Amino acid sequence: MENENQGIGKYRQWFREAVDAAHDWQEAAREDYKFVEGQQWSADELRIFKEIHRPAITVNRIKPLINVLSGYQRLNRYDIEFLGRTPDDVEIAQVRKGITKYIMDRCDYTTTESTVFIDASIGGLGWFFVGYEYDEDGKDGEAFIRREDPFGIYVDPEAHELDYKDAKYICRAKWVDKEELISIYPEHAEEIRYQYSVYDTIEYENAPNVDELLWYKRELNKVRLVECWYKTREKETVYELVTGEEIKDIHKEELAELFYQGMVSGIRTAQVIKIKIAVFFDRILLEDMDSPYEHGELPLVPLTCFYYGLDDELPAGFVRDLKDPQREINRRRIQQLHILNTTGNGGGFIERDAMTQKQFADFERKGSIPGYWQQVNPQAISGGKILERQIGQYPAGVLQAETQATNDLTAISGINEALMGVDVPAQVSGRAIELKQKQAITHIAPLFDNLRAAKKKIAYLLWGKRGKPGIIPQFYTEEKVYRVEGQNGQQFIKVNEQVIERDPLGNAVVSTLNDLSQGEFDIVIADVEASTTQRAAQVWTLLDTVSKLGIPGDIVVDIILDLLDIPQKEELKRRWQQRQESQAQAAEQQMQAQIELERVKNENINQSIAFKDAPLPIQLAMAAKQGLVDPKVAEYAVKLMVEQLYPGLSEQQEQEAIQMQAMGSEMNPDMTSDITPEMQDQMIALAQMQNQQEPQQNQSTMTQAAVESLMRGITPAM
Repeated sequence: MENENQGIGKYRQWFREAVDAAHDWQEAAREDYKFVEGQQWSADELRIFKEIHRPAITVNRIKPLINVLSGYQRLNRYDIEFLGRTPDDVEIAQVRKGITKYIMDRCDYTTTESTVFIDASIGGLGWFFVGYEYDEDGKDGEAFIRREDPFGIYVDPEAHELDYKDAKYICRAKWVDKEELISIYPEHAEEIRYQYSVYDTIEYENAPNVDELLWYKRELNKVRLVECWYKTREKETVYELVTGEEIKDIHKEELAELFYQGMVSGIRTAQVIKIKIAVFFDRILLEDMDSPYEHGELPLVPLTCFYYGLDDELPAGFVRDLKDPQREINRRRIQQLHILNTTGNGGGFIERDAMTQKQFADFERKGSIPGYWQQVNPQAISGGKILERQIGQYPAGVLQAETQATNDLTAISGINEALMGVDVPAQVSGRAIELKQKQAITHIAPLFDNLRAAKKKIAYLLWGKRGKPGIIPQFYTEEKVYRVEGQNGQQFIKVNEQVIERDPLGNAVVSTLNDLSQGEFDIVIADVEASTTQRAAQVWTLLDTVSKLGIPGDIVVDIILDLLDIPQKEELKRRWQQRQESQAQAAEQQMQAQIELERVKNENINQSIAFKDAPLPIQLAMAAKQGLVDPKVAEYAVKLMVEQLYPGLSEQQEQEAIQMQAMGSEMNPDMTSDITPEMQDQMIALAQMQNQQEPQQNQSTMTQAAVESLMRGITPAM
């Protein structure tokens, strides 16, 4: 037995020191919880009230304040974002976000977070436990985030950081019965039964042993099982490779292979902190082993409200400073009721012969009953033998004192009527209400900031850091399909999918898609205002400014979306940007089409002007090009015009034609043979018409370049 229990003394000492250090906080925190529940009088006070026949009135003004604070947290939850450090990490960062949301939904994290938030709001300290548990068959499991009873957590007394990251150990204790303990640790069944028999022989009533009471509850027949998570420093051999990589844990065979290949460039020894866990009760050590988690952190995450890490300081919630004003309210209310009871019947003066002895006895017993008639002796009232004492004014100071105590609750907690949504006068402006709400939000901001930090720590425990994988990379290694919340709502993603690809040389390469163990990322807790009303006020202020200044709404759409607390707002921004780009492209295309239309219109106008002002042969040539006149007619008219205006050019063309014919070149036959008498009459009529419309000098203004252009079949430029 002694050999098996060596080393347990250290753990027992740690736990005893932590219990002693937590005693003062637990005593104050338990009273805080009782005040919220409405148990605001001590046993001695209740006994005194009973003796003096006064009611123990409780006007619970603290519980509504805590309810408002809790509701505020539920309506303003923080979201976890994953930002990739490289462009290659963007997609896997979104996968991490989806898997994290899946795990939190599976373990009902929102309810857990709200419960821990209430613990911190009331007693000043709440706890999360982040871990992994297998299912019944032990083949699979799920990560979890649970709320731990703050009265069952005991921290190293030397830890003073806000998040207890400097704690050497943290103990988690709970009371369990014998059969439950044996079912968990059947290999220690004999020791467990023996220790229970020892407890049963102790006479607590005659000689209570403080050390034994720390471990055993006789009325429940349960022992205190302690789970101690602690840090230890160990030396570790690190092998440096020629690639720059460092390897710590490696099998001998693999290490020998690396040495054989010449991959090891150096060896060094490093001091590392490892997490271990010891499970024990009293003097029986049930387990002492390495932590099952590879992230190298204690799995317990604290949430504190008001705590600064000073010596002899106790974590406190909002209730701690509200108890005295609450006590005053209760006492003032009892005093008011007593004054009303004692002054409701002012009493008076009665002469002895005004009533008989029996009448006086009845008056003493029933005189204060409403509607009671008392019979008296003749001439007692008219003779002035009965005189009533006048009731004095109710002391205004009593009412003022209770009002002041009520105002103290609001001033101390910072939760004012605007934040609670009650007692706001109708004439108060929205800006004034907003300022009062901001005052309350500023007062409670430290608690929300601590909650953001705790949630970030939870995310790191789930995912780990470089070289220290968290729970998800460690345990979620199998290929599996999850239904997660993505950009397009609910969607299915497959993680750790093994695929085989071919490299340029044709070799098979195995890669993993959506590998949960890869990627570098930063965790960001959405930095949201603590109040939805505040963000809504910013949105409405921006919209009002836009409408008054006449600013186009599409300029500020992305800013408005950033201020809104709605899901999928990034997807909305992406779709809006795509629509803006599409509209811009459509507008540009429409503008280009309008420019082309104007160009064609102007060209048609120029052609119309040129056709009108051109000589008759040129008009015929342009009309022939458009298919309006027989081309032979147009060609014959142009030839005649050239012969008349430029006889030398005509003779030269004839000589060239003869030479070309002599050389065997193919030439068009003389078109004159194809001109019919009707065509000649038509041309003569057109010529006479033009001679009547235009002076003769305007018909001979054609340049040689125009003639040559016309002969090539091109419309001349006028």
